Amino acid sequence: MSDAQKKAYTVLSPKWVLPADGTPLDFRKLYPEAVKYIVEIGFGMGDATRQLAERHPDWGILGIEVHKPGVGKLLWWIDQDKLKNLFIIEHDAVEVFSTMLSKGSVDGIHIWFPDPWPKKRHYKRRLIQTAFIERLRAVLKTGGYIHAATDWQPYAKQILEVFQETSGLKNRYKLWADKPDYRPDTKFENRGIEARRVIRDIIFEKE
Repeated sequence: MSDAQKKAYTVLSPKWVLPADGTPLDFRKLYPEAVKYIVEIGFGMGDATRQLAERHPDWGILGIEVHKPGVGKLLWWIDQDKLKNLFIIEHDAVEVFSTMLSKGSVDGIHIWFPDPWPKKRHYKRRLIQTAFIERLRAVLKTGGYIHAATDWQPYAKQILEVFQETSGLKNRYKLWADKPDYRPDTKFENRGIEARRVIRDIIFEKE
């Protein structure tokens, strides 16, 4: 962690990092003025999440990340941009969705450029697996969506298959989604473009 990240983490985490103690969250209390509630899984260094919160002050955004330097950097952004609609949980996303998010409470879930674990022997480490997506579907409101994005084609195909096989989800598009206006460009996306990889967005909604 840089000195700025360490300072932000020490000073700001008591206010903006929620305890991962298994207590169900009440989004209405966390974001009393929000018109929708969005969960960002694995926000990395937090730049896209910061942009999302800045552009949509009427959205209540919850970022989940275990990488401490990324948490510190996003806390620094919260302070610099005076953001009021963004909280963080520094914990494993699977446990957070299992214990802290109530059924039918979330409008949208973003999983942007998760680690593709490209080697076949590591596929089991990929975040997007059927059991996890079923948990995500349960916390969505009817009409709520899951939006994944990746620049790794084998992973894109797996994500599409997992979403298609999850009961109660339907594709908003015939196949791949158009990049929506709300998704900012990310560092990983730009790296993929520089490497001439195709960016895939996959968006399914809860029926």
